[in-house]
Amino acid sequence: MRKRLLSFALCAAMALTAMTGCGAKTEDTAASSKGAETGSEAAKAEEEETEAAREADGEEKGLVIPSASCVANLNPLLESYKEGVIMLNPLYDPLYVIDVNETRYYLAESYEVSEDGTSVTLKLKDGLKWHDGEPITADDVIFTMDVNADTNNGAGNTNVVILNDQPVKYEKVDDLTVKITLPMASASYPALLGELTLIPEHVYGGNTSIVGAEANMSGIGSGPYKLREFKQDQYLILEKNEDYYMGAPDIDTVTFRIISDISAQEVALMNGEINLMELSSAPAVAKYSEDPNYTVVMYPEGRVNYLAVNKFCETVQDPKVVEAVFAALDAQEIIDGAYGGMAVPANTVLSNMTTFYDESVEGYSQDIEKAKQLAAETGIEGSTMTLYFNSERAYMKESAQVIQQQLKNVGINLEVIPLESTGFFEKVFGTDGDYEFYLNGYAAVGDPDTVVAGMYDGTWGVNLAVSDELLGLWQEARSVFTEDERAAIYKEIQEKTKEEMSCYPIAYPNYVFVTTGNVKGTDTIKRTPIFEDYTKLTIE
Repeated sequence: MRKRLLSFALCAAMALTAMTGCGAKTEDTAASSKGAETGSEAAKAEEEETEAAREADGEEKGLVIPSASCVANLNPLLESYKEGVIMLNPLYDPLYVIDVNETRYYLAESYEVSEDGTSVTLKLKDGLKWHDGEPITADDVIFTMDVNADTNNGAGNTNVVILNDQPVKYEKVDDLTVKITLPMASASYPALLGELTLIPEHVYGGNTSIVGAEANMSGIGSGPYKLREFKQDQYLILEKNEDYYMGAPDIDTVTFRIISDISAQEVALMNGEINLMELSSAPAVAKYSEDPNYTVVMYPEGRVNYLAVNKFCETVQDPKVVEAVFAALDAQEIIDGAYGGMAVPANTVLSNMTTFYDESVEGYSQDIEKAKQLAAETGIEGSTMTLYFNSERAYMKESAQVIQQQLKNVGINLEVIPLESTGFFEKVFGTDGDYEFYLNGYAAVGDPDTVVAGMYDGTWGVNLAVSDELLGLWQEARSVFTEDERAAIYKEIQEKTKEEMSCYPIAYPNYVFVTTGNVKGTDTIKRTPIFEDYTKLTIE
């Protein structure tokens, strides 16, 4: 099987171009795709020569993972979507990860918080190196924070350098140490800092303006795998970093093949072309669980899948319209019809894997008669509304179909429109007012301030209606310094977001995937996105 997997890593992915999909395509991408088509014979010949050379040196152990969509570049600061984060994880390490019962240190040796909570001293491990052999130092920390501070970059860690709309100050103490001074005490800041992904200052020539930079395609990172080859919309091939500071991983290569169609992914798995696949239906879980040649892994994903209300649409300016729609919905019925038992109903905007999640907060409940009454009262009975969903995300199409039927039951027509990832995020994170709703999901693991807050304070999108009062609560929650105070505020946030009806939390999905039986260690760290530590994985 290894030989077959390796062969497909370089060749067969190009033959599947018609089935691929990727977010944020560029003109260069289009050009490279055209070149791949016209030069396929030459590429195949080159691949065969490369394959022969590797076989002469000994067979490589390769992990091949399908991805529904593709990264637009190799800069982790510019990639926030689930698929892209998974693809770049092996290339770049975080500073540290604060989990429920422990802190796992990666690039960082330690962090210390001052007694008053207004400063953090970060120390890197000594002897760290980028993939090109250059040392990782405090200069890279300062550079990465500067990049995030330039909001024109759209980098994903701005919450590390801006706290409640006020700048965070930071300074180099020595080659391995950075002192960070906060404008106010913040209990959530250490968790935010830990997830900061460093990029190499020397590769960017110290230029903090990274939009469109050629260096974004360099892929020079700090993780257990380094870049071998990247073909936009086709595959990303990584090879193990022999000099990795935590020890070289057991698996020689990790390849991400872009296969947007779930059925095509399953065919690839059955044919031995990939050895890991996300599962999104109970029958599939049952099928592979009963087969001794495969291993099924399941754990809470720490994600909230939701129906969002587009505040720029005139139709939903009337809160009674939204109330009518929400009253027509039944989250459990959506889960039964779309998830096949692979999720539990969501009751708040925090997930069941988020710190300060409160299971006592009541979610929305279905009331058919109320929905019909409000639909008639507001004049939306018999009208047609529009919902967009990401066709490359599991559960979204099926959820849209169940919601469509639930609204039909109260006299509301719903047009559901699928979009691939690129077009979907351009549409729903913009300011278009020609649609009412969209289906989406966001990561919600650990501290609520890492991602969830960004969904509601304008960091990740601008079309959810959030009151000044609720924005103030999000800010207050990151400012107070005791756990009890934060818990009380986050409970109020969960209750207030329900009251304001900016979105309808539907499901807390489980993350379920199947691997070929020879892949081991996949459940060592049950945290998404997979896999936090690739050195835990082996192939027998």
